[in-house]
Amino acid sequence: MQDLKVTSWQLFGHDRLYVNLPDGTAIGWADRGSGTITVLHPRYRDAVTDALARQVPDLPALVGVEEPTVPPGPPPVPRIPPMRGMRRRGAVKEPAPLPAAPDGQAPVPAPAEAPQPAGARAAAPEPPAVSEPVAGPEVEPESGQEREPGSGPGAVPVKVRRPASLPALTPANDLAQRRPGNQLREQLGETGTGAFVRVATGALRRHKDTDPRRGALAGERRVGAELRRLTRHGWRVLHSVPLPDGTEIGHLLIGPGGVFAVSTEHRPGASVRIEDGTLRVGDETPQPYELDGRPGARRVREVLEAYCAFGVPVQTVLVLTGVTALEVVAVPTGVSVYREREVSALAPLAGVLTATQVERVYDVARNAEAWLEA
Repeated sequence: MQDLKVTSWQLFGHDRLYVNLPDGTAIGWADRGSGTITVLHPRYRDAVTDALARQVPDLPALVGVEEPTVPPGPPPVPRIPPMRGMRRRGAVKEPAPLPAAPDGQAPVPAPAEAPQPAGARAAAPEPPAVSEPVAGPEVEPESGQEREPGSGPGAVPVKVRRPASLPALTPANDLAQRRPGNQLREQLGETGTGAFVRVATGALRRHKDTDPRRGALAGERRVGAELRRLTRHGWRVLHSVPLPDGTEIGHLLIGPGGVFAVSTEHRPGASVRIEDGTLRVGDETPQPYELDGRPGARRVREVLEAYCAFGVPVQTVLVLTGVTALEVVAVPTGVSVYREREVSALAPLAGVLTATQVERVYDVARNAEAWLEA
């Protein structure tokens, strides 16, 4: 072993020559005072003596080679120093730590002193040894618990969250094919048999229909189309996410910038001004208008985090369709207000979810079973 290094070390009255491996691990030493060589492992016996003789030719004749009867244990657990001015009652002051070995090597702990032969000069007493921690019985983690990374037997279990499991995705519970404004379409008879009746009768009353729900449905479709344009930037979009109480989350936007619960309001021909907690249409008196009290974002976060092993930040987005002007003065944190053509401002947002997390969130959100208890 030609790459061993011999370094000198003096402290606490000792004058030693340590033999270290290339990574700085000590495998033996020679004590100049007692004239003995200590080898930490029998397989290094010849290597230690050859290294001392080869690299330190002026070393005086040594009495012999000794091997420690008990192999050195693992290094003690580092002690957290007390705050300045604080000292536990009855605590014994510990010695200063040993200096690092020369040549940038790792610090070499002072090994136990070997028995000295008769006539050898007395060495200064060793510093008090730090007792090794005693490993207790191995504790197996309970259900819902895991060990910390790198922990072994005797480690204390750490409570971790295990995400719930969902049934397999099927065409029946997949929300990916759901269209915008599904609830409005059902109310207007544009789904199921109602749609076939309208086609069969040739009714084109939709061009003359003044039902405000039809305008709201048109707004939902336009917002859905704008959101679909973001998919080229790594975003995923779901529409008309059903909730158990019969309501819907208009749109769900999932991407590198996080998750956004998008709702739509159709205000045709209106000039809207939104301040913190109020909304004014035209010259009318401002009316109380809550933006941060909407349940969409809270429900979405609860559902997604129940099935994901990571936090899922969710924000609220309100899109006003049909307005002639929109002025947003102040909105609560986590809430954004746009016109339909301004939704593209969300495209460059990033740094919240990784690509893998985006796909996981999307897989959960598109499964209708996840929303049954929302």
